[in-house]
Amino acid sequence: MAVKTRFSCGGGIAAAVITSAMLWSWPVADAATRIVLIGGTKSEGPAQHDYPNGIRLLKTLVEYSPDARAIEGLVVDAYPDGWPFDPSELEGASTVVMYFDGLDRHPLLDAARRSRFEELMKKGTGLVALHQATTVPPDDTHINLQRWLGGARYGMFDRATEMVTLEPAPHAVSRGLSAFTYRDEFYPTLRFVDAGRALTPILSGALHVDFREGRHLVLDRPTVSTVAWTYERKGGGRSFGYTGAHYFASLDEPALRKLLLNAIFWTAGLEVPGAGLRDDLEADAAARVTRQTRLAEAKPREIVEAIVTRPSENKALEYPWGRITWYVSGELGNSETLTVGQAVIRPGQENPRHYHPNCDEVLRVARGRILHSMGDRTVEMAAGDTVSIPTGVRHNARNIGTEDAVLEISFSTADRKVVGE
Repeated sequence: MAVKTRFSCGGGIAAAVITSAMLWSWPVADAATRIVLIGGTKSEGPAQHDYPNGIRLLKTLVEYSPDARAIEGLVVDAYPDGWPFDPSELEGASTVVMYFDGLDRHPLLDAARRSRFEELMKKGTGLVALHQATTVPPDDTHINLQRWLGGARYGMFDRATEMVTLEPAPHAVSRGLSAFTYRDEFYPTLRFVDAGRALTPILSGALHVDFREGRHLVLDRPTVSTVAWTYERKGGGRSFGYTGAHYFASLDEPALRKLLLNAIFWTAGLEVPGAGLRDDLEADAAARVTRQTRLAEAKPREIVEAIVTRPSENKALEYPWGRITWYVSGELGNSETLTVGQAVIRPGQENPRHYHPNCDEVLRVARGRILHSMGDRTVEMAAGDTVSIPTGVRHNARNIGTEDAVLEISFSTADRKVVGE
């Protein structure tokens, strides 16, 4: 066995988690299979669009797989921070994995990069595109990613961020997979080539679109959408697209790890084992990196003493259905981590169906009876009952009693966001 490992530069990511793969010291044979992983600049909040760390973790994921370690001469090269400057560094790639921002930041808008990329595609090099790497400008006439990937997302038309159950279709890339459920951001609207059997939807799920044409939405009816697919290109070459992996934590999802390992192998022209590729990387590798990053980036706390808030300092908001009174929040200046309040719903009334894109909620019924809707479930709750509502789950409460329903509510952030309220 021989695995050759290279990073383009630096690459300081949680040494205890990621770089332990570098301790292997087997002799290196002439490369028969070369996997090239290309990342980009981190572009969103904590543990989101973390392409550099994502590429480093994917590299280690491949190298830790016993099935990959059994491939003589396998080379895994990673460019975590962006497209390689030297075009020759793509020479001999069996497959290229792209994981970076799209739209007007897409690296293939550069003519020189695109020309080299197209040469590889015409030679039959495999292709894996993750998350926004599948996204091109809405009026794109240059990249034309569809012809190589089989499908693409044009512009920011819509997205869905939620807990989704994904159903796999039979294919080499889905070997060893059964239906699995996890939370991620997906792109429901894609344009696929008309390629018949050459294009195979691999994963599909019922998505509630929460953003469309520049505005947030709360939709009760989901649409079944393809989120992963394979494409066998004319003249040779295999491609795989996946619109998830917005969150770095996605790479700790066991089924997603297997899917990505299978896809990398399949697009590189390697045989995918009947049970899919094995994964020997630590189960919480991404979580450990995230914790270390947050500790390194943590700001000194500004609130270091207990704060007493009088009733006159609370913030009360009236609505057609009732009232919300806020006791604790970042806006009130008495917490950096929590929002706490009380909602009152009048008899026969209900608050609008809504969700929170940035926090979990805990709701406790202090008085009265409500019918609480959460996702596809509806539950009757009475005084003393408590419900924990994860980020992104659509919910609302209807007062089915004869007195005001009083609900104690708290959120896992001092800056609560809401869509639909």
